[in-house]
Amino acid sequence: MDSNEEKQVLNFLYAVCSDRLEQYRNAQDEIKEPHFKELLSHCEQESAEMLSDIHALLGELGLEWEEESTLSGDLHNLWIDFRSKLSGHNTQVILSALLCAEEANLDKYAQECKSPALQEERIQNLVSKQHAALQSSVERLKSFIKHEEKEASMNS
Repeated sequence: MDSNEEKQVLNFLYAVCSDRLEQYRNAQDEIKEPHFKELLSHCEQESAEMLSDIHALLGELGLEWEEESTLSGDLHNLWIDFRSKLSGHNTQVILSALLCAEEANLDKYAQECKSPALQEERIQNLVSKQHAALQSSVERLKSFIKHEEKEASMNS
C-alpha cells in the first residue's frame, strides 16, 4: 500500500471514530438513566482512545492527518437527534438509533479489514483491534436494548 492509500484509510477511520464520538456525546445529553449513561460514557471514551490511536499511527508513519467527518456519520447524528426529539427522548429509541450507527461503523471497519490494499502490519493490527471493539459495543448495545425492551414490557 502506498502512503496515500494508508493516509486515506486512516483518515477515513478517524472520521468514522470522530462521528461515533459525537454520537455518544449527544446521546449522553438525551438519556438520563445512570446505567445507560455509564455505557454511553464507556463508548465515548473508547471512541476518544480509537481517535488517539489512529492519530498516533498517522504520526508514526509520517502521514498527514485530516480532521473531518463522514457524510453518513453526519446523517446518523441528525437522525439520532431527530428520533430522540420525535420520541420525547425515549431511551429505547435513542439506543436503537445508536445501534444502527454502530452496525454501520462495524460494516465500514469490516470493509477496511478485508481490503487487499491493507498491507502495513501496524494498520492491519489497529483496524482489527478497533473492529473487535466495535463488535463488542454492538453486542453491549443489543444487550441493553433487549433489557430495556424486557423492562418496558414488564411495566406495561
